[in-house]
Amino acid sequence: MSESRPPKRTKADDDRNLVVVDEDFANADAEDRLWLFWERNQTVIVRSITSVVVGVLAFLAFYFWKEAQHEALGEAYVACQDETARRAFAAAHPKEPLAAIALIEVADELRRKNKLTEAAKTYDEAAAIAAIAGETPAIHAIAARAKLFSGLSRQELGQANAEAIITSVAEDNSAPETLKGYAMYVLANLALTRGDNAGAAKWINLMDKRLQATHVWAQDKTWLVRSEPALLTPLNPDPIPSKGK
Repeated sequence: MSESRPPKRTKADDDRNLVVVDEDFANADAEDRLWLFWERNQTVIVRSITSVVVGVLAFLAFYFWKEAQHEALGEAYVACQDETARRAFAAAHPKEPLAAIALIEVADELRRKNKLTEAAKTYDEAAAIAAIAGETPAIHAIAARAKLFSGLSRQELGQANAEAIITSVAEDNSAPETLKGYAMYVLANLALTRGDNAGAAKWINLMDKRLQATHVWAQDKTWLVRSEPALLTPLNPDPIPSKGK
C-alpha cells in the first residue's frame, strides 16, 4: 500500500491495530456507537497511517454494514469485491454511508497503485456522498477520513490546495481525534519542512489545546518537538528585565 507518511517520521512496523468491542455497544443508540468506540479505543489504535486506514475505515464499514445487515443494501455492499463493483454500488446508492465507504476503499486501492490523481478525485466523491448522507458522528467520521486522504494524496502530488484540505480536517470539531490529530501533526511537519517554525509551533500548541492529553499522537508530537530545537525555544521570549527595575 502506498501509505502517506509525515515528512519527518515513518512507522512502517507499527502493528498495534487493536479494536475493543463489548456489550455496551448493544445497548447504545446507533448514533452513539461510534463515539463509544473512539472513547474506548483511541489510545490503542495503531498510531501510523495504517491505524487510520484499518482503525477508522474498517470500523465504519462494519458499523454501517451492521446497521444494514438485514437489508439487501448490506448484502450488496459485502458482495462488492473490486473497483467496478464498488463504483456501481456507490452509483446505485448515492445517499448511503456505505456508498461513501465503498468509494474510499476504491481510492485506497488507487493509492496503493500510486494512482494519486485518481485517488484524490475518488476521495472527493466519497466526501460529497458523506456530506448528504446524514449528520451522525459516524458519517462525519467518514467525511473526515475522505477529506484527509484527499489532502494527503494532493500533498504528495504537490497540489496547491492540499494543505487547505488537510487544515479543514484539523479544524473540524466533528472529526474523530485520531483523524484530526493526525492532520495537525502532518501540518506541523509540513511547516517545519518549509522552515516555518512559527507555523509548526501553532499546530503543536493546538494539539495540546484541542486534543485530549492521552490522544494517540501524543508520543509522535513529543518526538517531533524533541527532534526540532527551534520548537523547544519560545518564539517570542519575554525580555529580560533590567536590573534597575
